[in-house]
Parts: sequence; structure tokens; C-alpha cells
Amino acid sequence: MERILAFGCHPDDVEFMAAGALILLAERGYEIHIATMTGGELGTPDKPAEEIRRIRLGEAAQAAGLIGARAHYAGGHDLEVDYNHEYRRKATRILREVDPLIVLTCPPMDYLPDHEMTSLLVRNAAYIASVPRYDCGAPPPPTRRFPYLYYWNASHLTDIFGRRLPVHFGIDVGSAMPRKLEMLACHASQRDWLAFHNGMDAYLDTMKDWTRQQGRQIGREYGECFIQHRGGGHPHDNILKTIFGERCVDLETGKDCT
Repeated sequence: MERILAFGCHPDDVEFMAAGALILLAERGYEIHIATMTGGELGTPDKPAEEIRRIRLGEAAQAAGLIGARAHYAGGHDLEVDYNHEYRRKATRILREVDPLIVLTCPPMDYLPDHEMTSLLVRNAAYIASVPRYDCGAPPPPTRRFPYLYYWNASHLTDIFGRRLPVHFGIDVGSAMPRKLEMLACHASQRDWLAFHNGMDAYLDTMKDWTRQQGRQIGREYGECFIQHRGGGHPHDNILKTIFGERCVDLETGKDCT
């Protein structure tokens, strides 16, 4: 069974931006893994870091379990993600443990440097995890191949200058929305935190709105849009287009991916 890895920065990132695609992939028989770089240790106005990490990782595991996925924690700390040797090793350990066919992660351009550094770390790990002599300090052997690598859309659907990202294609996730909402609802502590810090009271409604906006880009009710990494080494054919067929819309041509 081929494996899919969605690797975010914080415990609810994947549920916001890519859970619909994961639900549909799970329905097609793929083994799903969801990783978080940090434990969201600072996503609280009053709880100790160790306590909120335990809570948030528990919520992540609960959400993953709804679709039979396995949750992973890379060991990073909230608001301290950096492109350095230790974080490169953390990311590579996850890639080697899962050895995925497809990797989904944060976009290179996002509202928070933690997200952008996670994107760079996962991108790097997807390339170097197959290098036999790279020592990431853990027993999993090198991966067997370069995975397909994709970036989901930015939070708020824009970069820091308010521009839309140059997404390549979108997937119709309408049928997955009830389960996507159920997965995000598992993250009750983050819902409370965003209401406190960002004034975002409508946690689930915000996700629905972002997914609805992406749906409009592809002419469907709900959608999730992605950018494919086309750098050297990684496959350039788009396997997600092949998997999803008429559920997928190529935004570069405006046509269904059939």
C-alpha cells in the first residue's frame, strides 16, 4: 500500500488546508500519515508548554484517527522553527520513517515564518532522505525514491503582500467536507486560542470559507488547491491529476484533469 505524508507546522495546519484531499486518498486505499513540525506549544494564553503540547498532539492524533491515519510529531517547538542542522534532521527522520510516495506540505510563501521554514525543511528532507550517507540520528533507512512533492495553499489564501499564490490545480473536495469539518473540530484548544489571539471566533466557518473560495477557482462548491514542486530529482508528471481525474481541475489550462 502506497503512503501519503502531509507534513504541517502546527497540529491543525493539515486539517485546514489539505484534509479533503487526504480523505479522498484514504477512500482510494492509500495509507495516510499526518506530521506536525511543532507541538503548538505557545498556542495558549495560560497553559504551560508541556501541557498544551500534550493536548494539541492528542487532538492531532484524534483527528488523524478519524480517517485511519497515523499522526507523527517531529519534535520542534512553536515559533522557533529554523532552517538549521537539528531541524533538518527532525524533518528527514519523519520522511524516512514514512517513506512516502507523495508529500504535501506548507507553501514557501505564507503568513508566518514557522510555516515557511517548515516548507523549506520538508522540501529539503524530501530530497535528502534518500541520500544513504546523510545521518539524521535515527534508525530508519534512506527512502527508496524521490517523492512527488506538493504545496497546499497559503493560510488566508494569499502571501504576505495579499497576492494569491500561483496554484497549479485544484481538487473538488465537496464530498469530503463533513469529515474535514469533523477532523478540524478535534482541535478544540486551537479554536479557543485563535478566538483569544486572532479574534477568529468562527474557526470551522473560516476553514469552510477558505475551502469554498478555492472551490470557486475550479468551478466547484469546495476545493483545495496545490502547487507541484517541479525541481530536479522529483517526478514532474502530476500523480494527483491521475488519481483524481475529473475531480481535478488544471488551473494552468482551465480544464479537468481527465
